[in-house]
Amino acid sequence: MALLIALLIVVILASASTALAWQQTLAIRRTEDMLASNQAWALALGGEAVAAQGLATSLQGVGNVNLAQPWAQPRQGLVGSDAAIAGSIIDLQGLFNLNDLAPAASASAIMRFRFQHLLTLAGADPGLVDAVADWTNPIPVATGSEGAGDAYYLGLQPPYRTGAAPFVSASSLRLVRGFTQPMYTQIAPFVSALPQPTTINVNTAPAPVLEAIGLSPAQAQAIISLRAKSPFTTLAQFLGSAPLAGQPLDGAGLDVGSAFFQSAIEVRVGRVRSGLDSVLELGNNGKVTVLLRARNTTP
Repeated sequence: MALLIALLIVVILASASTALAWQQTLAIRRTEDMLASNQAWALALGGEAVAAQGLATSLQGVGNVNLAQPWAQPRQGLVGSDAAIAGSIIDLQGLFNLNDLAPAASASAIMRFRFQHLLTLAGADPGLVDAVADWTNPIPVATGSEGAGDAYYLGLQPPYRTGAAPFVSASSLRLVRGFTQPMYTQIAPFVSALPQPTTINVNTAPAPVLEAIGLSPAQAQAIISLRAKSPFTTLAQFLGSAPLAGQPLDGAGLDVGSAFFQSAIEVRVGRVRSGLDSVLELGNNGKVTVLLRARNTTP
């Protein structure tokens, strides 16, 4: 009996020792990941600062914004023994600004038409433009045949209200009536949510956005090829370019300049991967301001 008791005590002590060792291992790993996460955040902020400075330097004193400029060129990331960082910048005014559909937007009629075309290109119902416009309306009522106000959203499970304000992030489209996740995935690369109504930069707009403003697929590709060799310096030059010959195109809401950009920084430190997307505004004084940050971290 004494031997059995002794063996039982040994087993219990061994189990307790193993459990304590495992807990200690987990605690060490959590501490390592926390430190790595802090380091990744610091590196991401550093990458953001470099992107902002590069943007300001690249666009200092220029009259237009185009994809041949240094800010738009791909950069090789930096890789160390236990860390890596990479980044890129995109022109948010090359995309369709959802807040151009807000009731206060000056060019709302032509922008509605363009967004309807963009919806059609994404395989969605063009009538959903009503629901998107209603989402930003400070008076949360439906204003179109396919619009939706608070009465609609409060009837859902779970219930929620409209934004009743300009979009802060284009990802909020997933909350708008009629938008499914697959539909959002289709249209997301071509839309932005900027803090004020803006123009579309024809020097940086991708093909679907060029098509949304009224170009055929062939014209859009011709414009992309032309601007790669010789970016447009004025809107008049774009409207008078060879691919648009004989086609009257409404130039309202179009331009060759931009003030809003997004830097995307990816960092790895040990097991931790961290991303930082920042909305940057280039002011008239040439300084870049960070308007919004979105962070994601994966241990």
